[in-house]
Amino acid sequence: MKESEPQNQFQVGKLFSWLTTGVVVLFCVLNGLYMVRAVPIFVTMYQGLGVELPLPTRVLLATYYWLLPLFFIALAVFVIWKEISLRELRYKFVVTITVFLASLSAPGLVILVLYQPLFVLIKKLSEAK
Repeated sequence: MKESEPQNQFQVGKLFSWLTTGVVVLFCVLNGLYMVRAVPIFVTMYQGLGVELPLPTRVLLATYYWLLPLFFIALAVFVIWKEISLRELRYKFVVTITVFLASLSAPGLVILVLYQPLFVLIKKLSEAK
């Protein structure tokens, strides 16, 4: 009975690793879809404002429809690939957590870049008083 305990623990760890990988892949795909649907709202808003956009915002608005899906799909593929290629469970979990954190922080960075022209506009309006 005792000999099968490490094997059972390994099987449970492997199952849990695949489960967390599936959750992270789903999170990456949903984040990618959310970002691709949210950015056009800002495109319309900035066209109506007619303001000069900072370079990061211009680059994001010009490339969001292929760059954001590519980034999130690459994260999803990477987290699946590590499941196949890595042997140690702890390394699998470290990589999964790292990809999850990257997928979690990417929308915040995108939103920051999208709000940057609004911050500039607010600063100009406050100085005009």
